[in-house]
Amino acid sequence: AASASQRKCGLMNILIVDAHWATRAGLASHLLDINPRSKITEIENLDMALQALASKTSFDLCLFDFSIPEIEPLGELKRLRQTAPTVPIIVMTATDSRRWALRAIESGAAGLFLKSSPRAALDIAIERVLSGEIWLPAGLADTPEPGILQETQTSYIYEDDSSPLGVLTSRQRQVLELVATGKRNADIAKALEISPRTVQIHVSTILKLLKVNNRTEAALLAHKFEQAKAG
Repeated sequence: AASASQRKCGLMNILIVDAHWATRAGLASHLLDINPRSKITEIENLDMALQALASKTSFDLCLFDFSIPEIEPLGELKRLRQTAPTVPIIVMTATDSRRWALRAIESGAAGLFLKSSPRAALDIAIERVLSGEIWLPAGLADTPEPGILQETQTSYIYEDDSSPLGVLTSRQRQVLELVATGKRNADIAKALEISPRTVQIHVSTILKLLKVNNRTEAALLAHKFEQAKAG
């Protein structure tokens, strides 16, 4: 992968995996507007993408469309991740399900971009992912994953003290619930009518108590417990 100095100079090598040529062309054009010195490789199917990632080409980023026909997206995402473990992958999807987004991160994505979002949101996602962050957009919905017929309302406020989240206080559980829905500290502060500084302290304490490294890992832990509880 390119070094930080190379990235600043625009020496970026980006792989676009999308079945639709018009979408690939539009993404390539936008990426070149951002970084004219970038090299864009356009791939239309998973087999070609795996070959490209397994080649000697050193990619700095992969944009992967979840709507490629006749694939199981999470399984194929894992294959891409295994083939090129150092290449960050941003998933492009029309599905705004929070559960789906968290499962994509768990399966190896470094970030997620909603196709309904403005172009500037893609720029932010790329910038954050290339800086080493895990990126989930705001506005993810608490809805079932695609293909799940039974619609249920999910709450991350757990009352079972024997759960992995039983170490949290009631307020910390409320904060975690909002973190798991993708809300920022400012939004959490407004929702709970507390200061952003207090939210920051709660989030830091939650990460320590749950023994995780970041907000996404905390959300994934909450998601895993939700699945176990439902099963």
